Amino acid sequence: AAAAVVAPLEDRGSDPVGKLLAVAPHWSERDFLSRVASVVGDRANLAYSGAHGLAEITGPGVTKATGLARWAATLGVGAESVWAFGDMPNDLPMLRWAGRSYAVANAHPDVLTAATHRCPANSDDGVATVLESLAR
Repeated sequence: AAAAVVAPLEDRGSDPVGKLLAVAPHWSERDFLSRVASVVGDRANLAYSGAHGLAEITGPGVTKATGLARWAATLGVGAESVWAFGDMPNDLPMLRWAGRSYAVANAHPDVLTAATHRCPANSDDGVATVLESLAR
């Protein structure tokens, strides 16, 4: 994997970019994401991971869902057989794609609404609790 480069966009050189992170901790979250969305438009995918003042920008259609779907397809596994766990809005496409989706108890409200199932919070080993139940 390529090393992360922290620099202004115009100084990045000619190397391809996998993900851009826009940072503006001094703006309100809503205003910041709205401003980024107005610049990005449909030229990229904008996601929010919950870190204040941080926007994730990837290529059009590049989400956790598309990555997981591609990987599952190479294994011959359909979405209906996939369980996905999430806590932040950048997980929403993946949770909507997976056949079974879990929101951890401390998840963002949008994730709690979108997921088909719930599990204990991250701090309570929620994902491990669900996976351990499979082994019983």
